[in-house]
Amino acid sequence: MQVIISTRGLPVSTTYRDAMTRRLEKLRRMLPSILEAKIVLSREKHRRTAAMTLVAKHRTFRSEETAPDLGAAVDMAIDALERQVRTVKERVKIKKGRGVRGVPPAAEPRAAAGPDVAVRRVPLKPMSLADAAEELRRGDDVVVVFVNARTDGVSVLYRRPDGGLGLIEPVA
Repeated sequence: MQVIISTRGLPVSTTYRDAMTRRLEKLRRMLPSILEAKIVLSREKHRRTAAMTLVAKHRTFRSEETAPDLGAAVDMAIDALERQVRTVKERVKIKKGRGVRGVPPAAEPRAAAGPDVAVRRVPLKPMSLADAAEELRRGDDVVVVFVNARTDGVSVLYRRPDGGLGLIEPVA
């Protein structure tokens, strides 16, 4: 990663430049596609500003922070860039299916299910069997679909006609 540091109105030592470069290398470990980092440090009357731009393959991240102290401004700017990179990383994980579990949305559920079938989408939540039973007792529903925390598989808990509860666990 190429790091370009420019200053306006203040001197910056080489050790400080090296410290900023090391902190930016941590971001590169999070997102290896970062190609270049541009840093502009400036001094005005009673404030210091750090403007940073990270150029990656498909994205550009930008942060500009102002504080009375140059170190604080740089820390806040790098923290903001880290949040942006982490957000993009989370989106990529979810998009590729490695993040949050869930059911992919269907194009038209009513047309696929038929005209007489009511479709309701519910989020899949990991919970224990006792939690699912409590949720079934609290609500008006006759079925609770959940991710069993013990088996890490999808389970269905339903209310039987005699008032008891039944559990359906798929077997591979």
